[in-house]
Amino acid sequence: MEATCRQQHLGRGVHLNQPASSKPGAVQYSQFNKKIGAIRFKVEQAFGTMKRRFNLARARYFGTAKVQAQMCWAALGMNLLKAHRKLKAMELAGVGAP
Repeated sequence: MEATCRQQHLGRGVHLNQPASSKPGAVQYSQFNKKIGAIRFKVEQAFGTMKRRFNLARARYFGTAKVQAQMCWAALGMNLLKAHRKLKAMELAGVGAP
């Protein structure tokens, strides 16, 4: 998996639960990871976008309350971007806003 992540320039990438194939429960882990993979992708994609667009590679402030406020503002900005994209797509399709 690390080789695949390096090829796609992801560093170490998203770590899934991967026990050794000889250990009991390996099949259940891979089935579990397949089921949550799509959801994990959407969440990781949203955080990646927030990290790029709102400079969240490092927290700007010290302290939990300030960092939480920074993340809330970034999430608000993300929701505004998504709403803008949806409204723009509806406008281009000729459908009125809800």
